[in-house]
Amino acid sequence: MLAAVITGPDLFSAKRQIKNSKDADIIEIRLDFLDSIALDKVKKLQDYADKKIIFSLRRKEHGGKYSQHDKKMFFDLERLFTLEPDYFDLEHDIPLEFIERMTKKHPKVEIIFSYHNFQNTPENLNDIFKMIKNPFAKFYKIATYANSNSDALKMLDFIKENSNENVIGVSIGEYGSFVRIISKIFNNKINYSFVDKMSSPGQISLEEMVNVYNYKNLNEDSKIYALIGDPIDQSLGHVYHNAELRKQNKNAVYVKIKMQGHELPQFFSKLKKLPFKGFSVSMPLKEKVVSFLDEDISKVGSVNTIIVKENKLIGYNTDGIAALDAIERKVKVKDRKVLLIGAGGTAKAIAHEAMKRNANLYIFNRDEPKGFEIASKLRCRSFGLDKLSNIMTDGYDIIINATSCSMHDISVVPKDSLIPGTIVLDIVTKPVDTILLKEANAKGCIVLYGMEMFINQAKKQFANAN
Repeated sequence: MLAAVITGPDLFSAKRQIKNSKDADIIEIRLDFLDSIALDKVKKLQDYADKKIIFSLRRKEHGGKYSQHDKKMFFDLERLFTLEPDYFDLEHDIPLEFIERMTKKHPKVEIIFSYHNFQNTPENLNDIFKMIKNPFAKFYKIATYANSNSDALKMLDFIKENSNENVIGVSIGEYGSFVRIISKIFNNKINYSFVDKMSSPGQISLEEMVNVYNYKNLNEDSKIYALIGDPIDQSLGHVYHNAELRKQNKNAVYVKIKMQGHELPQFFSKLKKLPFKGFSVSMPLKEKVVSFLDEDISKVGSVNTIIVKENKLIGYNTDGIAALDAIERKVKVKDRKVLLIGAGGTAKAIAHEAMKRNANLYIFNRDEPKGFEIASKLRCRSFGLDKLSNIMTDGYDIIINATSCSMHDISVVPKDSLIPGTIVLDIVTKPVDTILLKEANAKGCIVLYGMEMFINQAKKQFANAN
């Protein structure tokens, strides 16, 4: 079930959130977020909803806002039970004697028994599950904070191992966001989404769960594609690829997984247990993943695409072709003076493709030895970034920014050296209109946006995956 979490705080806002939850299967009313838990007001919300209802009244230490003393809390809980919601979510430190009494008084109310840990994801999730089992619960929710990708995978493993149990697994935080989507494939009983604002870190909006990730149609046979890298929040890959998967009626989903280089060994060791079929690879992993491949089709030492075929990882790179195709819609690069800024994975792919197309390539990088290493293999020129202005003054045809500077509102290209009529491509997609492109536009340059390159490479990634 997909739950929409209602946070209010006032009655009007809560009703509006319920109205906007038509795509949810069930509604959780976070009573601790409301400005009043007077029975008449809560009953109005209950009556307004046309779906099953979960009540939750959570203390601060369990990620909630309720701050009253124990005696008042049990008084409020007992009072709220009289409204007989479909489910009542109770924390694992609530005495079983109280729960037994409530279930005898209100047998129609089913109990979700919860364990929350907002610090980390313990190793012993199965032991925690055994510890909280009791005769009164319908579902057992274990929600733990993911401080890393491996923590998120730990929760996913737990959900998968207990797919036949009445388990709700939640991986809290940015690292765990993707688990909220793909855990449905492993029969996670409830996943939680927000309507207006997150009630827990890493939640995804109801609208995005349904309309972007196609959550309702995911099932045990669904395949998984993913973007891996950090940062990933800027990427629009999930929007493009999920739209294409839906258009072609593919039983699959594309998610974003935050990942650092040191997490790659553990991730790829667990890969065979999960139905992943392919990956988009972003910074800073494009070069680091190469050592985990069974075959590197790109031959450039940097990949942005991995396809899983017969349990083998095959690497491709569509960055270089995508960038040069975008430029060559304006002008052929053969014999043109191309200034490439950067020496990371994307820059490396662009450099190889530019030389394949016989460009007169100059590479500039703050870390001069890294740029020189690429240039020596490709037999082109390389300079430190401090030489860029001088060489621009000598004339050029095309500038490509292949660094992430523009994401931070920084341009390393001196605007006074920009020449009208030349082509300027910035690979960054967010912001769309980067500082470099604004300055290039003002100088009368022909600007190419990162989005054009993104669409080119995404199309080629999708083609490779199919």
